[in-house]
Amino acid sequence: MTILLANCLGPTARWADPIREALPDEELFTDPNNCDLASVDVVLFSHGEAGMFARLPNIKLIVALQAGVDALLKDPDLPSDVPIVRSSPPQGDQMIKEYVLLHVLRHHREMPFFLENQRQLVWEKPEIFQASDRRVGFMGLGLMAYQCAAVLRDVGFQVASWTRTEKDFDGVESFHGEDGLKPFMARTDILINVLPLTPNTEDILCNRTFSMMPKDACIINIGRGQHVVDNDLTAALDSGHLAGATLDVFRQEPLSTDHPFWKHPKITLMPHTARKTRPVDIAPQIVENVRRLRAGEELLQLVNKDAGY
Repeated sequence: MTILLANCLGPTARWADPIREALPDEELFTDPNNCDLASVDVVLFSHGEAGMFARLPNIKLIVALQAGVDALLKDPDLPSDVPIVRSSPPQGDQMIKEYVLLHVLRHHREMPFFLENQRQLVWEKPEIFQASDRRVGFMGLGLMAYQCAAVLRDVGFQVASWTRTEKDFDGVESFHGEDGLKPFMARTDILINVLPLTPNTEDILCNRTFSMMPKDACIINIGRGQHVVDNDLTAALDSGHLAGATLDVFRQEPLSTDHPFWKHPKITLMPHTARKTRPVDIAPQIVENVRRLRAGEELLQLVNKDAGY
């Protein structure tokens, strides 16, 4: 029984040491060129590597070390009969919760407006709203978004979600499917996109959906850069229809220095820093799924390959 840790996020030792400590009875390799790949039955990936699956004839489990699995699912050599599991903490990600709360409050209390006024030496007092006056909407309500929605609900915001299928979450209004998209967007003042990237969600934040939103709405994107049509976003901001955007992910990373997002006065640009995956946080989930694999039990956080997440 052999585990291969491949393409981890950051220094290999940072990942290998806690995983070895948590799985002392398993052989763990970090160099695919320095182990018998035919003996590997579990592989841990932060992202795939071209041709890797063709070299792993006996894998029984693929563990994704980061939230998104879209790139992994596009691998033409991905074996159709091997399960993929995520390794996110079941209680949600504290860094993501902090990030979402921070930027929702920034837009709610119009901090970008005040910072620009400070630079321009302008003293102006716009109307101030209560959290209960502000409608926040989540595109996607998976494990990470679920905890964020609960935090914002408890702060007092009016919270709703839009998902592929209907969700039942106390205090969070549910919209779902294509029929639910327009009414969801129409009631959303601050939109947080946490959708997975699939053929159905690529380019979803575009002229069509921006036009459904109220004037002066704001966008927070922590999903994927491919969810946003860049030119449509800048056009909606320049026209005054949207008031602002916080972007953590981009179609190309690092973002090209000549990209208009850098200097746009209504965009807060963050270099993919919403969270940093830490081995200590996800090792327990990896250990539990390896144990379940060995025992023939049902796996946790199983990826739905057909749905794309």
